Amino acid sequence: MATKSMSVDFKKAKILAIALHPGWVKTDMGGPKAPLTPDQSVDGITQLLLSLTDKHNGKFLQYDGKELPW
Repeated sequence: MATKSMSVDFKKAKILAIALHPGWVKTDMGGPKAPLTPDQSVDGITQLLLSLTDKHNGKFLQYDGKELPW
C-alpha cells in the first residue's frame, strides 16, 4: 500500500515508485536450492531499473520485469 500511495503522491514530481522482488536467490536466507545466484538477481534488477517508465509506476515487479499480483 505504501508503494501505491507513493506512486500517486510523487507522480507530479516525476518520481516512480515500485515494489521490487529480487527473486529466490542463493543466499543464507534463500538456501542452496534457490535458482538464482546473487549476480543473476542483481543483473536483472539493474536492467529492470534502467528500463522503468511511467507504465511501471505503482507496480510490484520481479527482478526480471515480470509484474506480480498485489
